[in-house]
Amino acid sequence: MKRALVIVGLVVAALGAIAVRTVIEGRAALAEGDAALTAKRPLDAIAGWEAAARWYLPMAPHVDAAYARLVELAKTDPRHALVAWRAVRRAATATRSLWTPHADDLAAANAAIAQLSAEHPEGAPAAGQNVTERTAFFAASLAEDRRPSTGMAALAILGILSWLAGIGVIVRRGIDAAGRLVRRPAILGAGLTVVGIVGWAVGLYNA
Repeated sequence: MKRALVIVGLVVAALGAIAVRTVIEGRAALAEGDAALTAKRPLDAIAGWEAAARWYLPMAPHVDAAYARLVELAKTDPRHALVAWRAVRRAATATRSLWTPHADDLAAANAAIAQLSAEHPEGAPAAGQNVTERTAFFAASLAEDRRPSTGMAALAILGILSWLAGIGVIVRRGIDAAGRLVRRPAILGAGLTVVGIVGWAVGLYNA
């Protein structure tokens, strides 16, 4: 029972640390985007907001705010609309798993990207001879269900396994019968846990 409580406590602590880190980084990226827009650097603003949206945590305010800013810029700044919509699409597809966060924004981005790409003077002629044909071509291409990078997905999975293995080493070998830490197993377990968390986060963020 004691070991089970220790495992639960470690898992909760690790998840809490990840959540706090995600919120801190997301808010920082959002603020960087806002500062860039104030300084009249829209491309940097878009990059900051996209980063904020990628620091995804369910119900985190910075995520909704980032999408709102990207969509607003896309709708009000024709010069940077395509870049902003593409940022919305990248953020939404990078953070999807069993569900797609901001699926409505992703659908709007796909439609807008298809339209803007078709209207571009250098839009691919092979996609069609007129705007309607090119729009349909780009829309079909964007609608394809492209799964996350296999390598990054594998890294995320390995990260979770390493994370769990590290916790297992700490619980089974890093704590003696008296409840004291055993130095070498504890260090090994902590190392595996940290490497696992980092690998999981990197894999998820870049998938």
